[in-house]
Amino acid sequence: MSSSRLICLTIITILILGCATTSENSYTAACNPRSFCFNQRNIRNVETIDRDTLLVRVGSSNCPYLIHLDGIFCDISFGSAIGFLDSNGLICRADSTEIISDPYMSSRRDSCRIRDVKSVTNDELLEFRVNNGQIPPIPPAGPGILSTQKSD
Repeated sequence: MSSSRLICLTIITILILGCATTSENSYTAACNPRSFCFNQRNIRNVETIDRDTLLVRVGSSNCPYLIHLDGIFCDISFGSAIGFLDSNGLICRADSTEIISDPYMSSRRDSCRIRDVKSVTNDELLEFRVNNGQIPPIPPAGPGILSTQKSD
């Protein structure tokens, strides 16, 4: 009787622990790499990458988002301030949000529309900066010798 009780307690303990752990399918990290939206009130930092690309840090974890802009007179590289004009506070790709680089909004022609919003990892951000020539490529690790012999 005591061995069957021990087996039942072991099975119940395993079931409880199995329910308490998270699987890889339930993604609960602070930065969601599959997100194409964020809330405007969570913006912590905005950095101009080039004339039509912004890097926005969002939330307490400073999750990086790349925002690609579109517009006839859209050039944010010389803007003195960046502002988001949106009715619902949600910044998404292909949304009606306008980006204003003129703090006094003296001309509506300076506004840009959001073409794409993409959450990126730090590695993707580093690769993006290297591809845009902002930082030099990272040197290879190790001796850098390639072997052409077949390994057994």
